[in-house]
Amino acid sequence: MKPLLFPHINLFIIFFGISCIEQPINSQVDSSLIIDTHLIENFNITSYSVPPSLGTNERLYLGEKNGIQIPFSFIKFGSSSFWNYYTDSTKNIDSVQFKLSFYDSSQSSSVEALQLYFSPDSHFNENTSTFLDFDGFSFNEWHQIGGPDDVLHKTDTSNAYTYSELVWDIDSLMYLLSDSGITRTFAIKFMSNDSNFIEIYSEEATTGERDPKVTLFYNELNSTLTDTTTLDTFYSIFSSADLSIFDPTGFQDPENYVGISNGIGKRVHLTFPFSSDTLRKGSIIKSANLTIPIYSSSFSNQFNIIINPILNDSIINLDTTNFFIEDPFEGVGYPYRLSSTPDSSEYIISVKNILQSFILGNKNNFGFKILSEEKNNPFQSIKFLLNDSLKIPKIEIIYVYNEN
Repeated sequence: MKPLLFPHINLFIIFFGISCIEQPINSQVDSSLIIDTHLIENFNITSYSVPPSLGTNERLYLGEKNGIQIPFSFIKFGSSSFWNYYTDSTKNIDSVQFKLSFYDSSQSSSVEALQLYFSPDSHFNENTSTFLDFDGFSFNEWHQIGGPDDVLHKTDTSNAYTYSELVWDIDSLMYLLSDSGITRTFAIKFMSNDSNFIEIYSEEATTGERDPKVTLFYNELNSTLTDTTTLDTFYSIFSSADLSIFDPTGFQDPENYVGISNGIGKRVHLTFPFSSDTLRKGSIIKSANLTIPIYSSSFSNQFNIIINPILNDSIINLDTTNFFIEDPFEGVGYPYRLSSTPDSSEYIISVKNILQSFILGNKNNFGFKILSEEKNNPFQSIKFLLNDSLKIPKIEIIYVYNEN
């Protein structure tokens, strides 16, 4: 006889069959099947900070906003056969343009102070670079291109404004761009540190139309046995990586709130008592919802919150006044890492699967880390409400067990 791999398989089958029926549990089905509840309210919830990293955000940012400085943004271009057109005798390049797009035409007054730079070296990693890597950074060794040569305001077929485009003529850089041995890195910054601010579409924003790009305008010789014609055309090479460098060290937080925000790198560490012995042996969790009240003033229906169980025991003293160089808590990830949007007063998310995994001994309970999804607006935050006696954080568990 094969050994039983799951000693409570019969209970699971009974529960699964019941859960598929809309009618409430009938005691005639199995009088030994008991439904019970368990409430967890004793949490330890603490904020901590990591250097902001927004490599997959759909915007590039530049300037100052809400006390956060973004001194420069980087844009990188990868390899392409079109760079070789510079040395191709069948192609004649008329002009080369670097283009950035932004949505708000009211920001046009800020673009006059924008400066574009180019370097044949790699200066950033889209996934790991932060402001800590650029202490004392200078553009002295870069090629300074200057301000934009043109600002174009695009419209649709009904003549309604759609977006604006910044254009730099970079013909003089083509001898460098065509070199296959370089890393093509551009950077933008304002001429001086002032109150200017602009949002630009990043390479994450669209499938190409508004991404940062270099456009080559050229004519191509097309020869046949009887004739030779010239075809005028163009091709756009889109950026392969980009990143805004956020420096939140000047951000003032008089409330010292517990919450999350991408722009200042704020995250939350949450722990609570729960183990394989918390519920009756052999229990199957029917539902388990974590609820954390939030300040309604910080609510945004476009703000997604990530909750991720912590993989290993990290015994550290959380310093809420300084940045960790990297997140001290490694997340378990898929399938337990979840993302959802709060309502106007609460963040509610199901933690049923991870709690059941704790019961089965598949995972250990080292708590959760809670953070803002990277695509959220980095200047928005969610503030958790922890000092209201009528609204307290909790996990409400409904579970089933067999009393036999």
